[in-house]
Amino acid sequence: MMYKLFASACIGLAALGSTPIASADTWPSRPIVLLVPWAPGGSSDTIARILGEDLSRRLNTTVVVENKPGAGGTIGSAQLARAKPDGYTFMLGVSGDQVNAEFLYPNLSYSPSKDIVPVSTVAREAILIAGNAKLPAAGPQDMLALAGKQELSFGTSGIGSTGHLAGELLKRRAHAQLNAIPYKGNAPAITDAIAGHVDMVIASPVAVVEHVRTGSLKALAVTSAERIEQLPDVPTLKESGYDIEVNTWYMVVAPAKTPQDIVERMSAAVRESVASPAVHARITQIGAIPQASTPQEMGALLKDERTVWGKLIQEAGISAQ
Repeated sequence: MMYKLFASACIGLAALGSTPIASADTWPSRPIVLLVPWAPGGSSDTIARILGEDLSRRLNTTVVVENKPGAGGTIGSAQLARAKPDGYTFMLGVSGDQVNAEFLYPNLSYSPSKDIVPVSTVAREAILIAGNAKLPAAGPQDMLALAGKQELSFGTSGIGSTGHLAGELLKRRAHAQLNAIPYKGNAPAITDAIAGHVDMVIASPVAVVEHVRTGSLKALAVTSAERIEQLPDVPTLKESGYDIEVNTWYMVVAPAKTPQDIVERMSAAVRESVASPAVHARITQIGAIPQASTPQEMGALLKDERTVWGKLIQEAGISAQ
């Protein structure tokens, strides 16, 4: 598919002492900062560094990855929202900080939907539902039949995380007795699931797959539309009869009022990067599915995601404060 890039000429000074309006004709002329609102070492950080390395070559500049973790991704997102919209600050966020935050944190200092604009998606990642070894269930039907008779607990990486919301959605769609137990990250949730302190864990496949392979946990279902490469024998919820599809989306965003020609050019660079064999392979290796988009396509995705998850968060009375 051919993508049309929009360019505009620098139109001079808006007022005495002001700087020229940024233009794709001269951009980039210095290093670009790519914020990550999560800690180093996680999937977001890894994808940002893969992308940043390739974009540095494509844009003929240095893309510097800076981690600004905390408060469910809202600290880094707030910094992005306040950044000068000159095309030199972007962020590699996830659907949690770009979709769920405005419903989970009623006192945010910024608006994800007004102060931040879409550039391109980068990849999506399924969520894996895994039970402890003693759970008498081999798949989603067994698990939900059991949850129809008794309450089952599931650990998640935190309040309002994609795993938490996937469990809440399944609870409502399947009329199951599922009780979310939020932890501070995937690791303690997985540890307690293995120990039997919670019945299941709903988390990123990357964090869980090795425990499934060793038999410490049993994979029950994935939430994507298709089965995942790492666990091809594990069914999806959809093929098991439940109309549920949940993904964590990785995405590049920019401060509002960033010149549209620069947004379009960065979007095109991201799409080219994600489509390249080297970047595609590296993203796939960590368990995500590469999938880039135009700003307009990403905007439509965000609108749909906010409708679904905003309604669920409000109905379930979920709050991170």
